[in-house]
Amino acid sequence: MRRIELPGRLSELLGVPVATGTEIEGGWDYAVFEVNGSWIVRVPRREEVKDWLRKETRLLPQLGPVLPLPVPRFELVADDEPAPFVAYRKIEGEPIDEIADALVDPRSIGEQLGRFLGVLHGFPPERAGELTRTDATTWMHELHLLRNECEGVVYPFLSPEQRIRAGRMFDDFTERAASVEPTLVHADLGPDHILCSRDSVTGVIDWSDACIGDPAIDFGWLLHSTPSVVAEGVRSGYAGQRTSAEPIFDRSLFYHRIGPWHEVLYGIAERRPDLLDRGVRGVRQRLP
Repeated sequence: MRRIELPGRLSELLGVPVATGTEIEGGWDYAVFEVNGSWIVRVPRREEVKDWLRKETRLLPQLGPVLPLPVPRFELVADDEPAPFVAYRKIEGEPIDEIADALVDPRSIGEQLGRFLGVLHGFPPERAGELTRTDATTWMHELHLLRNECEGVVYPFLSPEQRIRAGRMFDDFTERAASVEPTLVHADLGPDHILCSRDSVTGVIDWSDACIGDPAIDFGWLLHSTPSVVAEGVRSGYAGQRTSAEPIFDRSLFYHRIGPWHEVLYGIAERRPDLLDRGVRGVRQRLP
């Protein structure tokens, strides 16, 4: 992973002295820095990520005021810099998986996230399409591309019997996808992007993958990798906001199953054998 430095003109553009700047570990697409203990600075690691960041700068100012949970508010957008970046006030809280054992009321946390997704998925789709520059066909096209890439790159790590099961998994989902009503989705709602205190969700971050897509994608981690009490809260909170939630919940298992496939692809691209090995194990374990 290429080393990214804190932007040189940050202090000048932000208008405050930079006393400390600590990189937050783990970002696949961005170098993320905590500055002065109160600012977050995000710098794209690759060329294509710059467009994803610009999407966030269009979307979040429109989306933030209508959501029931905080999202980043960019106070500095340095798009004309050689290395573009944004800065926003730090949203306090810890990633949900790091604070899971300390949650006062896990079901309430789930309900807050369910209600949040109900509002997100109800955002006007035409406006969402304009802001994200995606449409109702984009997500299926991306899914077909993913399947084709996985057949060429991930299948060699599977046995013939596992490849058959994987093919059936994709075929089954493609058949059910015909009934999907696409909405605005976060599309990467995993533990690193949900911040919590002991008694509440404090924010949802990293909207680079936001698009018009299958709302079930936002439940892949929430319903299948969290404690059952949290998942129950998510279901309850969402069902109170949106009708016909059960088919969405059912489809979410597919997105849980393909999560490790992305890890395999990234591990190969970045020459990370640790991620590759973990991803392959996950692919095999989650096959239906």
